[in-house]
Amino acid sequence: MLETKQRGRLVRDVKGLGKVAADPGLETTTELELKLAVAPADAARLADHPLLRALAGDRLPQQQRMQARYLDTADGLLARAGMALRLRCEGDQWVQTFKTSSGAALALRSRGEWEQQVPEPKLDWIVLQRTPLARLDEFARLPQTLQPIFAIDFQRRSWQLKFKDGTRAIASLDIGEIVCGNGDTRRTEPISEFELEFESGRPATVWKLARDLCEGLTLLPLSASKGERGSALAGGQTAKPLKTRMPDLDPASDVHAALALALGTPLAALQHNLRQLDFADPEFVHQARVALRRMRSVLRAFDRLIKNRKLKRDLRQLAVPLKALGHTLGAARDADVFLSETLGVIAKQLKSALPETAADVESQIDRIAADATKRQQVAHDAVRAWLAKPAYGRLLLSAERLIFDSAHAQPAEGKPLALQLAKLLARQHQKVQHAAIGLTRQSAAERHRLRIEVKRLRYLLDIALPLFAQDGSEGYLVVLESLQQRLGSLNDTSEAGLQMTKQRAAHVLRSVWAAHERKRLNTNLPRVARQLAALDLTVAPWHEAPPD
Repeated sequence: MLETKQRGRLVRDVKGLGKVAADPGLETTTELELKLAVAPADAARLADHPLLRALAGDRLPQQQRMQARYLDTADGLLARAGMALRLRCEGDQWVQTFKTSSGAALALRSRGEWEQQVPEPKLDWIVLQRTPLARLDEFARLPQTLQPIFAIDFQRRSWQLKFKDGTRAIASLDIGEIVCGNGDTRRTEPISEFELEFESGRPATVWKLARDLCEGLTLLPLSASKGERGSALAGGQTAKPLKTRMPDLDPASDVHAALALALGTPLAALQHNLRQLDFADPEFVHQARVALRRMRSVLRAFDRLIKNRKLKRDLRQLAVPLKALGHTLGAARDADVFLSETLGVIAKQLKSALPETAADVESQIDRIAADATKRQQVAHDAVRAWLAKPAYGRLLLSAERLIFDSAHAQPAEGKPLALQLAKLLARQHQKVQHAAIGLTRQSAAERHRLRIEVKRLRYLLDIALPLFAQDGSEGYLVVLESLQQRLGSLNDTSEAGLQMTKQRAAHVLRSVWAAHERKRLNTNLPRVARQLAALDLTVAPWHEAPPD
């Protein structure tokens, strides 16, 4: 009998659940499926967790070995299209599975899945003609061009869970590996993941179980499927830092749907950059920090817009650990910038100002570099420690839960989204101008506050910009970006002076740098003042918001 399902992970993609539809003649069902990466050291503890034992009751866990072959063309046609096709041996039965992905890089996302038992490890093309695979222009050639790309082999332990409120779910722990190539070309990647699949009852009950399990174990939301990870492994893809590109909000969206969409994109970037973290490339920390700042900007904006009490409470609770993680990432980023950029500027300035004592200057620079390297190591270790904490898993899980709840909350009533965000933007613009009062007499800390307010305006505008017509307002964006860069450069100069003081650099060196800082301030503060005036006089994008 043909068993075909379309499974949605109920984030609505965050861009829309069920974008890829099944053949109208096929049965379609919807599921909530939450996938979590398990630290290998925690796998045994999770399998013996008292919560799982209590919820499973006298139902013993089922154990089964799973082996699968994933097929694609040599150039990865299916992977590029967000599709996966596999033949999997489950006990003594072969199952053909075709999957589609909505593209949302979160642990909760929409996907289509069509399964059928087959008598042998061969594809049933009659069934595949009734799936989105048939929409590919190359479909007719696939029987000749498909080939095994990689394989997976893992042991699955599953529990049937029944909660006191009647909710039912299946928990599965998969331990094994992904394999591609042979001999000298053989590459592997471990599989260590836990999945909670909602069957009936209240999804909130399953969410609570996931959070409770995160109290003592390192469990992280896992966005990439086994198929996606296998395709990357087979393609020899090296992970790269991921920039946050804010999504286009729909002017017709209510604030709940907009919050889900606006928060999902930076969360995906944060998870990617910290999961793939490589301190040899400082861009991972930088992009993780940018993503986190954008998440905090989203929370700050929607805290004013959301009226739903539960969503507002959860939003504010999420802001607390995000701020703590932000401080840790900020220290690592500052240490990276000092060594990779600022130290070179310091050396150049000091050697130019003190050519007669070049040897002494070089010695001082070496000592500063050694101290900065130690600080960098401490900062990197702090990031590693943060990511190993159960608190990090709880943070990510709370963020995904907020997205889920926002996407499925009753639509909020009120003024158009563009109008609400326009008022926030106008208020933030005024905060920038207020923070700039007395600019030429401000301390470094006061200029830093101005820089923060400018950044907040920029990030808020990035969220809201697609809602406004931009004709005639491009100049505002240009001035705002330039202002942020100039204030950032002045802040870096000031921070360098503070670091030299903390590291007890020679008085003459600190004096030279202080003179350099004064010169930069004298040159740039008038430019900052002119940019602030221009910002006040330039047409702002939100002036195109719909009338109240």
